Amino acid sequence: MKLSKNYKLITIICVVFGLVCSNLNAASSNEQKLKTNVEIQGLGSLVLQKTPGKQDDSSQLVLKKTSKISIIVDNYEGLEPHELMKFDLDNDGKSEIIATLKYTDSQNVIPFVYTIKESLEKIFPNEENESKLLTCREVFVTNQKSNPTLCLKYLISFHDYAPPELYKLEMYSLKNGKLELSQVGYNEGTHYNLLMNLGAEYMHNGRTLEAATLYHQAIASSTGDIGAKAFCEALFFNAEALKYSQKYPEAMKLFEKIVLEYTDCDFTEIAQKELEFLYANSKNVNLLNQYYKIQLDIVNEHNDLALNQLNQLINSNPNCSFMDKLLFTKAEILISDNNIEEAMKIFIDIKVKYPNSPLIETVDEMLENLESKPEDTEEL
Repeated sequence: MKLSKNYKLITIICVVFGLVCSNLNAASSNEQKLKTNVEIQGLGSLVLQKTPGKQDDSSQLVLKKTSKISIIVDNYEGLEPHELMKFDLDNDGKSEIIATLKYTDSQNVIPFVYTIKESLEKIFPNEENESKLLTCREVFVTNQKSNPTLCLKYLISFHDYAPPELYKLEMYSLKNGKLELSQVGYNEGTHYNLLMNLGAEYMHNGRTLEAATLYHQAIASSTGDIGAKAFCEALFFNAEALKYSQKYPEAMKLFEKIVLEYTDCDFTEIAQKELEFLYANSKNVNLLNQYYKIQLDIVNEHNDLALNQLNQLINSNPNCSFMDKLLFTKAEILISDNNIEEAMKIFIDIKVKYPNSPLIETVDEMLENLESKPEDTEEL
């Protein structure tokens, strides 16, 4: 499997992976017959197969030593076989096995890596990261400076204005029996969709100033070729990136532009609320900085850290001018952690203490949803 020449990584590895194709044609890819069995010298034949006798999606990795003797190496619940590969990933003269599996009707695959010693031992995921399965679009192996490298390709799609699509390439090296992430790169380009999604990726990695620059470049690159909806979306996320970078005056200008010039945009209402909030609290810069740092931790799914910092902010600033918003944010974190009872107490507390809060309508909606479906918070 090779990548097209325009797949240049935004790191020094671009020369190496200029050979690896990033825009594989889906039809031709599906036509390739993927191997699900490999021979292991001295051990037997290794087969990735559906679990016999089971109706649901489950698979097994089986070592067939003879026609009558088979050993189950691993079981995969809820996954179906995709491909089995054999490579020497650490140049020790012994091959590693890479099994990829997938959910039914999904284009993404999940890799499992095993080393061959006296028997097969799983090295990824191991006990330390058993719950952290890597779900990607493609898995392949290439050489980087004569060192075998396991490559995982991910589709990045926060904004949907493709083609072209943005892909991330992660490269892993096997060292001392452990897979270590060695390089990360993305395909370059000046297309609106590439810039928008790279901006979102940087935002989710906490690189907010770089995200703001990319969203600004997306706006500049559009040159009237995109519609009002897409243009408004770029303006909004540019403002969001500036806000999280503590560039409040610049963010407010963009929020105001959306409110005044894009009255029918999907982001107009929230831009209005952000603008009002920033205007009302523009003198509390220190509190705003702390609050948006917490919000960024939530965006990046660091809920425990966000909750700890939020509790400190609430306790140390009892007269905060936006205490209702701090409490509301705390309740949202508790909901995501499935602590529904505590979240409901906070929403009720907001209604009692801050009856004129602009959040009251939303609080009422949240309480109604939680009271009617307390066991199901996935959609909240």
